[in-house]
Amino acid sequence: MQLKVYRKDNRKKDRQRWWWRALRVGGLVCLALLIVAAYRLSGPLVLAAASVRDFVLESSYFSVREIQVRGGDKVSGNEIVNIAGLRQGMSIWKTDLAGIEEKIAHHPWVRRVVVRREFPGRIIIDVEERTPKAIIAIRKLYYVDADGVVFKEVDTGENVKFPMLTGLRAEDIMAANPAVRRRIRDAIRLAEMMAQRSHSLSEIHFDAPDRLVVYTTAYPVALNMGWGEWDEKLARMERLLEVWKGHEERLVLLDMSFRDQVVARLRRAQP
Repeated sequence: MQLKVYRKDNRKKDRQRWWWRALRVGGLVCLALLIVAAYRLSGPLVLAAASVRDFVLESSYFSVREIQVRGGDKVSGNEIVNIAGLRQGMSIWKTDLAGIEEKIAHHPWVRRVVVRREFPGRIIIDVEERTPKAIIAIRKLYYVDADGVVFKEVDTGENVKFPMLTGLRAEDIMAANPAVRRRIRDAIRLAEMMAQRSHSLSEIHFDAPDRLVVYTTAYPVALNMGWGEWDEKLARMERLLEVWKGHEERLVLLDMSFRDQVVARLRRAQP
C-alpha cells in the first residue's frame, strides 16, 4: 500500500487525475443502477443484479492502493493510518469514513479530520492539528489551544515556551466548564495581541472572574489588565512604559483597569 504524507495542500494536481477515473467508475455505477432498475421491472434479472453488485463491492479494481495524509506535523502519516485501521487491499466501498474520522479525532493533537474516498483506490485524510497557545498546571503540565481546550500533557522534551495560566481551579478545567473555556480563550487572545506588540508573556493570572494580571518576559512588573477593551489599555500601558523606559525595575504594578488612566505602584527606594 502506498502512503503519501502531505505537509502542504497539493490538491490541484490530484484534480487533473480525478476526472478520468470518475468517468470509469461512473460507467460501472451506471451499469449497476440500470440492472437494478431493470430488476424492479423483471424478476428474472435478480441474479444479474446481484452479480453486478458483488463485482462493484468485491472487485480488486476498487481495492485501496494509496492513502494520502495531509496536514499532519505532530502526528505522523503512519500513525494516522494505524489509528484509522486501513490496510492494503481492503475494498474502498467498505471503508467506514465516519468511523475512521471518529477514531482519528480522539488523538490529542487532532483538532479536526476529514476522510474521503477518491475512486477507484485512494483514501485521502485531511488533518488539522491543534496549536498550543499556553500551558496550565493541573497536577501535571498540559497544553491549551486557542479554543481554550486543555488537550494534551506536556511530554519531556516538548516546547514549554508558552505563557503559564494560573489562578484557575482544577475542577473547573477537568469539568470543561464552558464559561472557564471562554475566559481562557479571551486571555489567550490578549496574549497574542501583546505578542504582536513585542510584549511576550510569561504568566497569565486569573485574579478574579473580571480581572487578568499578566507578566511579561522582559521585566517583573505586574500588569493588571482588568477585562476587555484590550487595545485601549495596551495603548495607555505603552505610553507609560515609554516614560519609564530604562527604569522599569522601579515599577511594581501597572493597573490599566481604570477608565482612561494607568495607576502605577513603585518600589520603595532603598535607604
